[in-house]
Amino acid sequence: MQAPTDYRGFWCFWAGRFSTPCYHVFMANTRSATLSIRLKPTVKKRLAKLAKISGRSSNFLISNAVESYVADQERMLAEIRQAERQVKSGHYVTHEDMKAWLLSWGTDRELPPPKCACGKQHDDGTLCK
Repeated sequence: MQAPTDYRGFWCFWAGRFSTPCYHVFMANTRSATLSIRLKPTVKKRLAKLAKISGRSSNFLISNAVESYVADQERMLAEIRQAERQVKSGHYVTHEDMKAWLLSWGTDRELPPPKCACGKQHDDGTLCK
């Protein structure tokens, strides 16, 4: 299937159809490094199919996936470090208190939200200082 072109030569490709013109921004000075990975043959075939359908290269899809994964992992590790600091400083809710509160939801005897282990009630969801 040959794509129609506009004066820039690019059209969007979505769900097997060419649609409105796309205006791509190329970053000629973007630095990148080469990385070799091993994929299961079935994953490699799926990737090639996705690349063809989306009109993107396999390299683009892999790079995008790695960037997304790295950002997610960095965010998650930052949250874990924050939670560890909160526990060390005594600002947490015990498992037993949280479980009892959650199990009370929808019953005639619903409990109020549990208190922080420091003993204070945090109504706005923030930690005590």
